[in-house]
Amino acid sequence: MLFCVTGFSCQVAADFLYSYFAYTETYQPGNIVDLFWVLAIFFIGITGFYAIDHKNEAKLGVPNPLGNKDVLIPYTSILLLLFLVIDSYNWDFNILSVGLLVAFFIVLGRQFQILYKNRKLTNQFRHLAYHDPLTGLNNRGSFIEKIETVLENSRDGKVALLLIDLDRFKLVNDTLGHHVGDEVLVKTAERLKKSLTADALLFRIGGDEFTIVLARATEAKCVALAENILTAFQPPMFSEDHEINITPSIGISIFPAHGITSEELMKNADAAMYLSKENGKNSFSFYNAELDKVMMRKLQIENDLKTAISNEQLSLVYQPKVDLQSKKVVGMEALLRWNHPQLGWISPLEFIPIAEETRQIIPIGEWVLNEACRQNKQWQEQGYPPLCVSVNVSVLQFQHGEFLETVQKALQTSQLDAQFLELEITESMMQDIKESRDILDSLMKEGVKTSIDDFGTGYSSLSILPNLPIDTIKIDKSFMDELEKTGQYSIVKTIIDLSQNLNLKVVAEGIETESQRQILRENGCLVGQGYLFYKPVAPNDFESILKEAALKGDQDEIPLLGDFVQQKAILQK
Repeated sequence: MLFCVTGFSCQVAADFLYSYFAYTETYQPGNIVDLFWVLAIFFIGITGFYAIDHKNEAKLGVPNPLGNKDVLIPYTSILLLLFLVIDSYNWDFNILSVGLLVAFFIVLGRQFQILYKNRKLTNQFRHLAYHDPLTGLNNRGSFIEKIETVLENSRDGKVALLLIDLDRFKLVNDTLGHHVGDEVLVKTAERLKKSLTADALLFRIGGDEFTIVLARATEAKCVALAENILTAFQPPMFSEDHEINITPSIGISIFPAHGITSEELMKNADAAMYLSKENGKNSFSFYNAELDKVMMRKLQIENDLKTAISNEQLSLVYQPKVDLQSKKVVGMEALLRWNHPQLGWISPLEFIPIAEETRQIIPIGEWVLNEACRQNKQWQEQGYPPLCVSVNVSVLQFQHGEFLETVQKALQTSQLDAQFLELEITESMMQDIKESRDILDSLMKEGVKTSIDDFGTGYSSLSILPNLPIDTIKIDKSFMDELEKTGQYSIVKTIIDLSQNLNLKVVAEGIETESQRQILRENGCLVGQGYLFYKPVAPNDFESILKEAALKGDQDEIPLLGDFVQQKAILQK
């Protein structure tokens, strides 16, 4: 700043002296005026040199107090100086001075062109800094600034924050591809904009999460807006001949009752949104103090999962698979359980999604695979009939670069023959057909069996099924719950017929009634599992089932669950 002030002071002094000498007609080249002009240029140049090392990053969104003056002032001064120099020579031009003058104006014109392009580029960067390039909505950076402004201007009123998350959006991305997911996000933004009121601001803060800031909010206004949003998502979306049903889950927090800062409002709206998902999705919930306990529990589960393996809190239970005709045990499925020292038994439906979110599912899944192989090999060495054990595989495990090595290591460590291991994958793993097929081909060469779990609940099963080297299809439990209904019956029959045509085995999950077993048998499904036969049991209880089968010898049937409980006491005696 000192150099800058000194330079411009020299410039002003030189201009005043020159004006005086020009008025008295005493100016001569080489006068002290020329020295002041040279010093002015020198000090201004030094200013520019040091400014490079001391420049501060400009903050987007802060207006320039000088406006266009930062451009007009220096160039106006230069033009005025040029005019005075020419006048000092009594407007007597020669070839050299004309050439210099033309070059000067060319450089000046080029400079103005560069300034125009830079200003245009800066405006584009400013727009990108505050807008989402996919949907055109304001982004997270804009959200942080706008909500602070709204809160400051609404200290005497109420402001609501609505956090919107799309249900099962990840499934769309995994099964139909990210290009379809992007199209869904664009259409989501359009539907949300149509649902807004005049005093609401819409933002996309990342992924499939959107926020709405509602000024002058009341609980009734929040309810009306949330219901408008849910109504807007009732019609399905269409993309590339796919009919996609996307629903939102909405969490609502209100200033100042639910928080006085934007961070508190966001945290509490997030807790309310997860409550909406737990209540069946496609709904909205207001924050309440009880949600703090829910969030604290989730945080504790997330933290304690990291040490659950080393603390030996995880265990496996086994659910037998039975022949639907003879009711003999023909296989088993290994299922994960967690006995927390403070929280007790935690449902897999609660901790598995958290493990997937935090990618802890990869080491947990590896432990499950090793333990299931070890236990199965131990039963075979004890002389029990060899059975195939099924292990569920997460999407993150399947896509992990070392998945094949993990399977091979588990088989080598346990010395289990590969034919007695089956990996259950989901349809959502089939986004990249080529990569999935390569992995499945490698598993088949190893001798490991594969099956598609929860078949019929995804989007792309029929198109990819003939191209995959799999052994078995598992019919999802949701079809069993309403099997006696005409619609569900037809779907199950179609799945069985399709499997038979492709020479695939079929296993039905969730069989709970004798009528379900009869229907499946009559339509060609030979293997099933469910509470009609056995619940998932601990390893010791599964050994009792195997002992029971050995005691029965060649008898056709293994007792059902009720009989097993009674006979277990006899076997233990």
